[in-house]
Amino acid sequence: MLLTEASRLDGIELSLIRRMTQEAPRGAVNLALGELGFPLPDVLRQKAIALLQEGTPVYTPNAGLPELRRAISLLYPGSSPDNVCVCNGAEEAIFVALLTLLEPGDRMAVPDPDYSAYPNIGRIMGADIVRLPYSADLQSVDLALWESKLCEGVKALILSNPGNPAGHVFSGAGILHLLDICVKHQLILIVDEIYLGLYFDAVPVSFWDARHASRLIIIGGLSKSHCMSGWRLGWGLFPQGIISAVVKARQYVSTCSNWLSQKLAEFALSPQGSLAAAGVLDSLKECRAVVKEYLSGSGIKFYLPSATPYCLLQLGGDDVAVAKELARKGVITVPGSAFGEMGRSWLRLNYAVPKDELKQALEVILEELHFH
Repeated sequence: MLLTEASRLDGIELSLIRRMTQEAPRGAVNLALGELGFPLPDVLRQKAIALLQEGTPVYTPNAGLPELRRAISLLYPGSSPDNVCVCNGAEEAIFVALLTLLEPGDRMAVPDPDYSAYPNIGRIMGADIVRLPYSADLQSVDLALWESKLCEGVKALILSNPGNPAGHVFSGAGILHLLDICVKHQLILIVDEIYLGLYFDAVPVSFWDARHASRLIIIGGLSKSHCMSGWRLGWGLFPQGIISAVVKARQYVSTCSNWLSQKLAEFALSPQGSLAAAGVLDSLKECRAVVKEYLSGSGIKFYLPSATPYCLLQLGGDDVAVAKELARKGVITVPGSAFGEMGRSWLRLNYAVPKDELKQALEVILEELHFH
């Protein structure tokens, strides 16, 4: 018998983000991966060292250390530590959420564009995927159009807010409207808020609403806000009706999260740890200013959203071909089509890298796009 992959993986490929990274030459400037390329804040580094000197990493409860779950629940007024499951990154929280919720043949809705893992994980679970389009400029959504698609037997809607790749942030009124739609059509709403702490204007509003807790799942983590991507620490806030099933599923995915990561996360959520997040945001603002300086007046159409570490360039052409050519020249970007059909002809840049590398990359990009 030939060794072949299971049918659930038919059509599932490595993301365009990872493929672009793998195909780039050694030493290329990476503006593709969704992590901040800054050093771990020193206050977190020193705390991690102290934690290792004081204790020994051990297995923890499947849902996470009680003290960390308590700290996470305080981020969501009206919630309980009993509704929190700590995971190895936000993506594992999404995986166990969909593993718990979806049956083969269920319909799951995902905005277009949005993070490419959402539809692929849904497909692995055997779900049919419904895409909900953003406007052509990727800066707004037509909720009446979305509702017309959501009322057609959709079981769950998953989205990022602030959005990836476009950085779209739902207003308070927009959040209430979407929650009302989900209640009306008895949908489960899963909101990935991993970028909530990376903002430059008004503080983004969380989707969390205790009044709708029975059909609302909130995903969060510290990978972006605290530069802790390599610590693989995220969480999900789940309704009481499914939290036990989520923890059961999570046990058979990876047992529990790393002890040291959980202990450090508890500190990161303290007032002292919040200083690390403030420093990360300051560094990100400096890089954002560099991008604005280089692109303003360049003649290139770009969108620099009010949240996330991303900038979008509108190409008017083949985004994959441009990204491949840039990778060949030592700058890794992401074609917008990696996130859906509406992303075609856009290019996503993650500008959270050291400023000298960022400037080098922007010069290559400007030269390439003017050539085109």
